[in-house]
Amino acid sequence: METEKLNHYKQYGKSIGETVESLSQSLSLPEWVTASLPNALSRLGEAAKKTVDRATSPVKIGVMGEFNAGKTLLLGSLIGYGDALPVSANPTTGNVTAIHLIQQEGFQTTRVEEFAVEYLSDAEVKECLDFMLKEAQKRATDARINSEQLKALQRLNVNDIGIWQDTINWCETVWKSSNNLDLRYLLRELILFVRTYERWGILLGKQYSQIDPIVARQGLQLADAEMDIQNLRFEDIPLPAPGKSHQVSVESLQNSFPLIRRVNLKVRVSRDIWDLSGLAGAEEFILLDFPGLGAANSGVRDTFLSLRELEEVQTILIILKGNEPGGATANKIFTMMQQQKPGVNLKERILLGVGRFDQLPLENEGGERILDEMIEENAIDDILPFEDEPLSENSVLEKLKVLKTTIASAQAFTTEKNRIFLLSPLWGLGDLAKNSSNVQVGSPEFMANLDYLFDRGDKSRQLREKWQRLSEKLQRSDRRSTLARQLGDLAENGGIVRLRESILNHVKEHGFKQLLDDTRSAAEILHKQQDELRHLLEGIEHDIPIPENKNFVKLREAIESLVKTYNEFQQDLGKKSLQDRRGVQVSEVIKDELIFRIFSWPHWNLLFQQADDGIIKLPESTNIVDEILGDLEAGDDTRIPVQSEDFYPEFAEMVGEMETFTRETIANPQNGAIALLLNELSVKVQNERNAIAEILLTDKIEEIKQKNRENVRSLQILVRGGTEPKTWLNGLLKQAKLTENSETKIKPEKLFPLARANNNKNGLTFAWGQTGSKTDRTPANNQILVLRLRDEMVASAGLHLVEFASEVNQKFDNSLREFLKGIISDLQKLLQNEVLLRDITAEDMVNRSVPQWWQSLWQITEITYPGG
Repeated sequence: METEKLNHYKQYGKSIGETVESLSQSLSLPEWVTASLPNALSRLGEAAKKTVDRATSPVKIGVMGEFNAGKTLLLGSLIGYGDALPVSANPTTGNVTAIHLIQQEGFQTTRVEEFAVEYLSDAEVKECLDFMLKEAQKRATDARINSEQLKALQRLNVNDIGIWQDTINWCETVWKSSNNLDLRYLLRELILFVRTYERWGILLGKQYSQIDPIVARQGLQLADAEMDIQNLRFEDIPLPAPGKSHQVSVESLQNSFPLIRRVNLKVRVSRDIWDLSGLAGAEEFILLDFPGLGAANSGVRDTFLSLRELEEVQTILIILKGNEPGGATANKIFTMMQQQKPGVNLKERILLGVGRFDQLPLENEGGERILDEMIEENAIDDILPFEDEPLSENSVLEKLKVLKTTIASAQAFTTEKNRIFLLSPLWGLGDLAKNSSNVQVGSPEFMANLDYLFDRGDKSRQLREKWQRLSEKLQRSDRRSTLARQLGDLAENGGIVRLRESILNHVKEHGFKQLLDDTRSAAEILHKQQDELRHLLEGIEHDIPIPENKNFVKLREAIESLVKTYNEFQQDLGKKSLQDRRGVQVSEVIKDELIFRIFSWPHWNLLFQQADDGIIKLPESTNIVDEILGDLEAGDDTRIPVQSEDFYPEFAEMVGEMETFTRETIANPQNGAIALLLNELSVKVQNERNAIAEILLTDKIEEIKQKNRENVRSLQILVRGGTEPKTWLNGLLKQAKLTENSETKIKPEKLFPLARANNNKNGLTFAWGQTGSKTDRTPANNQILVLRLRDEMVASAGLHLVEFASEVNQKFDNSLREFLKGIISDLQKLLQNEVLLRDITAEDMVNRSVPQWWQSLWQITEITYPGG
C-alpha cells in the first residue's frame, strides 16, 4: 500500500517537474510579466524535485555505535565480507559510509563493485564550521578561558569573508594559553578543517565515482593522530599537503579527508547470504555506517555529518560494546539522536546489537564459573525427580551480573526485548566461510587473521558451546524465553542471521511508513506552490495587454526558417551514416552484434577442447551408457562439427535474427536510428514550431476553410504535424515498407561461406573429421583452421548485413526526401500567399486568444494532486 502511494506522489511530482523544466527551456515571457511568475516557477520546480526525491528515496538503515564496538566488522559480517569497509584506527575522525546493497544470484563471494566519494558543498562546509564553533564555545566555557578570548569566539561569523583566517588566529591564541585536553582536541580539528578547506576547497560539491578499491581503502584509512597533544606546539600541528591535482589518489583522499561528506559503496550480496527480496518496492536498500562516536577525542565534524544523515534514516541499529558493558557513551548517543528528531518515538525505530559478545568479560566476579555451574548436567537428574528451582531468565541474570548489566543497558534503548541481539561477527563470518569453500568472507589478510582467531585454542568454541547449552536449558524451562532465543542465535551463527531478518522486517514495518510521511509533506508543499501559480495566472489573465500585430512577421519568418531547415536537411540526407543513441554508426553496431553472436556458438569451444598441440582429435569411445545399453537416442549435448553442413543450421538461424536486429536498430519506433534522426530534426525546428503554434489556431483555420477551401491545405500541414518531424516516423516506415511485417530479404544459403551438401556433393569435411590411412605428413594446425573458419563466417555475413542495412537506409531516405519535397512545396506556396497570412494573423483574432505561454503554465495548475 505504501509503495503504491509513494508511486502516486512520484508521478505527481514528476509530471509537474518535467513540465516546468520543458517550459523553462522554451518559454519566453513578455517583458511586462513581473518577476513573481519566474520565481514561482522556480519554487515549483524545486518543490517537484523534492517530492520526487522523497518518493524515490532509498530505504536507509543507520548503524551507530560507540567507537571500537565492532560496528564495521558487524557490517562486514552482515554483507558477508569482513573487511569490505575502509576502517580508520584513528578515533578522531571518520566518514559516513553508504553501502548500497544489490542482490546477486547464486552462492558467491560478496563483491564491492564501486567506491565513490562525495565532498561537502560550500554551504555545508559553512554549516559544519558553525557547528564546530558552537561546540568550541561549550568547551571553551568549560575550560574557563579568559573573557576576551571567549568574546572573540562569539564574534566569529561563518558568513564573514575573513572567517577562515580569523578562526586560525583564535585557535592559535587559545592553544598557546590553554592545555585543556578536550578543548585542544577540538582546536586541532578546527585547524585541520580550515587548512584543508584553504588547500583543497576546489573539491567542494564534487563527486568522484569508480574509484579504485585499493586507492579508496588506503586513502580512507588514516594514521593515528598525535596523542601527546598537551605538549604539542601549535607550529607542529600536522597540516594537509597542498592540493596539486584533482585526480583521485591515496594522497588526495588523505589530505582532503575532512571535506568528505560521504563515501558510497556498491555491494553485491548473494541471496544465500542475505535475501533482500522482502523489500520489494524499495528502489534501493542502503546501510549507512556512521563514524564511531564516544571516543575520548571523537571528531565534532563526525557528529555533524552523522546528525545530517540521521534525518533521512528510517531504521537505526545501535551497537553497544559487549566487551565493556554498562558504559555511558551509548546513552549520550541516544540523547543526541532525540535532540535531532524531536517528537519522534525513537525506541520504536531502534534495533539494538551487543557487539563483541564473544568477548563479554565473564571473568569478572567469577562469571564463567557460574556459567559452568548453570549448564552442568548431572546424570542422576535423569533418574530422580528434579528438586531444584528450574532455570529462568531472572535466575540467570541474577547469577551472571555482567550479562544482567549488558541486557539492562540494551533494554534502555528499545521497547521490545526481541529487538535486542547478542552478536559475534567473527562467529558469523567463520560459519559462512565453512558453509562454502567457494565463498571468501574477506581479503586474504583478513582470512589469515580469521583463521588465527579460530585456531588459537578451544576457548572460543568452548564458550560458544556453553552459551548454546544455557540456551537449551532455558528453553526447556520456558519455550518463550527471549534470552534463550538470543543466546541460541548467538551460538548458532553469531546472531547475524536473525539480525538480517529483523532489519528487513523492521524496515517493512516502519521504514516505508516514514518515507510515505516525508513524501506526503513534500507533496503538500508542492500542491501549495501549484495554488500560488494558479492565483498568479488568474491575475495575469486580466492584465494581458493588447499586443501590436507583429504576428504576421513572426509567422512568415517562422515558415521561412522551417523551409530553410527542411531544405538543408533534405540535401544532407545520405551524407552522414545513421547512428544509434550512443553516436555509434549503425554498421558498426551490426558488426559488433554479429561478431558477438557468432563467437557465442558452442561449436568453437567444443573444437578447442578437443585440440591437442593444435590438432583436433575426435573422441575415440562412445558414452559408457551407450556401450552397455546399446544404441540410444542422441543426447542434448552439442555434437562436434566435422562437416561444413554442421554449421549451417546455426548460421541460418543467426542470419534471420541479425536481419531482425538490423531492422530494429534502424527502424525501431522507440529508439531506432531513424527515430533518433527525426527527433534531431524536431529539435532543430522547435523554435519555429513554438512560434507557429502560438499564432496558428485551429478555430481560425476552420474559419478560413469556410471562406476559401483551396488555401487551407498548407495551414493544415502546419497544425497536423508538419512542424513535428518525430511524428512522421510510422507513416514513413510504412511508405518505405520497413515495418515489422516486411518480408525477409536475406537468404542464409547465399551467405554461407562453405560448400554445402547437395545431390552431387557431400559438402566439406574438415581435417579432423576425415578417416582413412595416416600419412607421414605433418598435420596442419587445426586450431588456426577453426579461427579462419570463424572469421569467414563473420566476414561473409557481415558484408551482406551491412549491404542490407544500406538498402534499408536508402529506402527510408528516398521516402523522406519525397515527403520533404511535398511539404516544402506547399509551404513555399503559403509564403507566396501574403493575403492568407495576413488574414490568419489579423488583430481581432489575436485579441480573442490567450497567449500560448499562459495556456502552457495553466496546464501545470491542472495536474491532479493525489491527496493524502
